Amino acid sequence: MKRKKSYALLAVFLSLNGCATFRSYNSETQTLVSNLETGQVDQAISQHETKTGSDKDLLYFMEKGELQRLKKLYPETIATWTEADQIIAQWESEAKISGAKVSGAVVSVVVNDKFRRYDGEDYEKVMLSTRLALAYLAAGKTEDALVEIKKTWERENLIKTLHEKDIDEAESTAKEKGYKTKSEDLKGYPIATLNSPDVTNLKNGYQNAFSHYLSGFLYEAAGEGSLAAASYRAAIELQPSLGVLKDGLIGMDNRFSSTAMPAVAKSEKSTLPLTKAAAKKSKSSKKSKKSAKQITVAPIVEPVKTSPFIAPSNESDVLFVVETGVAPFKKSIMIPLPIPYAGVVPISFPVLESNPLSANRAVSLTLPNNSTSPLTTIASIENLSRRSLKDNLPWIMVRAAIRAAVKGGAQAAVYQQNALAGSVLNAANVATEQADERVWGLLPAEITISRVKLPEGSSTVKIQTTHGIKEVSVNVSGKHVVIPIRVLGDSIYNLQASL
Repeated sequence: MKRKKSYALLAVFLSLNGCATFRSYNSETQTLVSNLETGQVDQAISQHETKTGSDKDLLYFMEKGELQRLKKLYPETIATWTEADQIIAQWESEAKISGAKVSGAVVSVVVNDKFRRYDGEDYEKVMLSTRLALAYLAAGKTEDALVEIKKTWERENLIKTLHEKDIDEAESTAKEKGYKTKSEDLKGYPIATLNSPDVTNLKNGYQNAFSHYLSGFLYEAAGEGSLAAASYRAAIELQPSLGVLKDGLIGMDNRFSSTAMPAVAKSEKSTLPLTKAAAKKSKSSKKSKKSAKQITVAPIVEPVKTSPFIAPSNESDVLFVVETGVAPFKKSIMIPLPIPYAGVVPISFPVLESNPLSANRAVSLTLPNNSTSPLTTIASIENLSRRSLKDNLPWIMVRAAIRAAVKGGAQAAVYQQNALAGSVLNAANVATEQADERVWGLLPAEITISRVKLPEGSSTVKIQTTHGIKEVSVNVSGKHVVIPIRVLGDSIYNLQASL
């Protein structure tokens, strides 16, 4: 029976040639990035659309939505990312029922992790909701953007619960089978890249301060003071050293009381109108009969420190979101791993490498009045991805050990019966031993923000980067405006909706 199983495993390995096992996700992503850095978005979309069948998974929809957003196809972006969000919602439902992360197909343990269903990295799930919110804003759908912001909080809470259980399960499985789960046991692995202070000082591998600061900005624009304050505090907790985050919270009451906060016409797509909830809140606090378009919030008797973000009546409170580079890519490296009853077996593990494009970082803005405003790094996908990999290594090591034991046992059994077949199986083992290189590679490496006051109307803003100055034309209208910008190589993408 053991002999039949060993030959059956050999047949499985030999049948894998040309399938997902040998697909290079890194190569596919780099092709898209090469097009984007030279402004060839249409070509990147056409290249991406060559994928068919099972290739159209979660990763396909996340990448496609990113390409559509750079093309400013916001309705299409929303539709595509909504499909991705529905896939993640399915994962969430399964995870809630099982109480743990869903590991995917059993064959992934036998062959390699590429056979696991791609459910996305945890930070990617959070970023999807945040980017959907930005797409809704660009499409003039503020209420939908706020729904996505709320989903971010809910998604983080679920991930936190599952992550804690996942670590316990990995350690329990490793202890039962005698496997090791400490990254220090991976001799030859570049563990230093996962242990830098920028990585280890992160609270976890899925939350980012930008998502919560954006949440605070949107809630503030909608007149939801308590929700805005909670969001700003969450951002500060994640990045306590950033003064711009504290400024967002300090003086928020002053900003509410300094001026009326009128809603704007729906045609002004880049601005943030007040919600019905904000109108109701104001009515109850002032017993006013005014509509949401005439809201004036009652002054605070003892205002806190003056905020730098209080804009005069003819100016707007503008949040610039400047994204640079692309997320680090994954590649495989082989490391000999001692496995009980199988000896020392070479196993493939994923490592992260920075994309050269990410060396170009955004530094500051030069405003129309020639004043300069610094751009502050509020979220590093580079560091988040490394922290996520560091946190996931225990399970990766457990799966690798199980795989090594299965392959090693089968290979020994086949050798006993037929040396040639054993050699073939050994070759198949080596060929199929690849780490999972899948990652949302079109995410930016770094997200920076600058919150400034700008006069309404059209103007030109200069972005100082480490590789030179980029200019963008912006159009400001309304009390609160979000202007997303993406810098990729020689290309700059102004993602503000056209008015």
